[in-house]
Amino acid sequence: MKAAIRHMMRNRRRTILTLCAVLIPVYFLIMMYGFINSMMQDMFETATRFDTGHVQIRAEEVKGTGSAIPLIRDGAVPLNALASVDGIEWSTVRLDLPALASVGERTRTVYVRGLVPEEIDPVSNLSERMVEGSFLTSDSDGVLVGQELAELLELKVGDDMVLLGVHPDASLGAIRAPIVGIFNAPEANMGRSMVLASLATARRLARSDTAASAIVLRVDGVRGPWDTGELDKTVAALRAVLPAGYDVQDWLELVPFVKSYLAILTPTMVIMAIIFFGLGALVVVNTLYLSVMERTREIGLILALGSSRSRVMGMVLTEAGIITVAGAFYGALVGVGLVLIVQAFGGIPLWGQMAAYMKEMGINPVLNMSIRASQVLLSAGAMAVIALLAAWLPARRAANLEPMEAMRYVE
Repeated sequence: MKAAIRHMMRNRRRTILTLCAVLIPVYFLIMMYGFINSMMQDMFETATRFDTGHVQIRAEEVKGTGSAIPLIRDGAVPLNALASVDGIEWSTVRLDLPALASVGERTRTVYVRGLVPEEIDPVSNLSERMVEGSFLTSDSDGVLVGQELAELLELKVGDDMVLLGVHPDASLGAIRAPIVGIFNAPEANMGRSMVLASLATARRLARSDTAASAIVLRVDGVRGPWDTGELDKTVAALRAVLPAGYDVQDWLELVPFVKSYLAILTPTMVIMAIIFFGLGALVVVNTLYLSVMERTREIGLILALGSSRSRVMGMVLTEAGIITVAGAFYGALVGVGLVLIVQAFGGIPLWGQMAAYMKEMGINPVLNMSIRASQVLLSAGAMAVIALLAAWLPARRAANLEPMEAMRYVE
């Protein structure tokens, strides 16, 4: 230990270089985890709070019948089944209908989402996203539109909108509804195409007092896209108690593009980690190998004086161990510190085309960062282990030196 520390202090520049070779990959990996975690959480929150919930119960779809969500004629059956399933945090009935929206001479294809405002608001916080007018109530005959749709149809609060329901499972219905509010949708496509109405208003459009398209659920213990275990258990339990004719889907099945995106993120992170760790390991091998070369005569003298080969190997590995553990620790410290600073300032706001693109993807146009303790430990621990494995080659070379040849070595 003393010999290792003495040599590190004697060659400070090389020690700092090796330290940075470990510190920088750990730092960058934690930063990458921080940004990707935030993006995944944003997509999860956008999808589950404003669109899919964690799980949905739907009528089983018959292939070839069209793209509209099949209607549940009597929601009492799936609602009664929920009573026998543990872990359901929240549930509500929803009715989604494709429709034509007409304002004057302007017409656009939309979908009308009928919901129970008092049930949905605590989960989605839609009322906090209002930019004009007021939020819905269950007895309201009005509708809400997104900012994007209001601009496309040149709408303002107080205007009337004619909605023509075109669901294949429902009777053709038409209603005239006033615009009572305009909201800021979390996703641009949602803002262009969604019209929010009370469940009663949507049922008037479908000309049915009991129609629903989905029973939307939230599950206890699910706080992010990584909590798949609880979702899988709940989906399995629901499928076991529901009669034939019903389908249960989790949020990833309902938004397959997000599932595809998350499937790409995991191998991307693995590839980036391999690159960072590989570069760090190469620098560690190089610097320690040069260190052994410089100390060839010194190591030969130590061996000639009777020191064992395992002791010489341990000396080199101890030096590498001190540097790699310190580098991994300080890399994790700097990375976590920056994540906490970004969190404290509320993220890094984006602007221009980048902000528009992020909103199109359903991601908050503010770069936040979040990190889990397991990811910090994995980043630091993996880099430390890889660096120590990389140090084994120069340590083995040092231990295998022949004392007399090493003492005659000239650089």
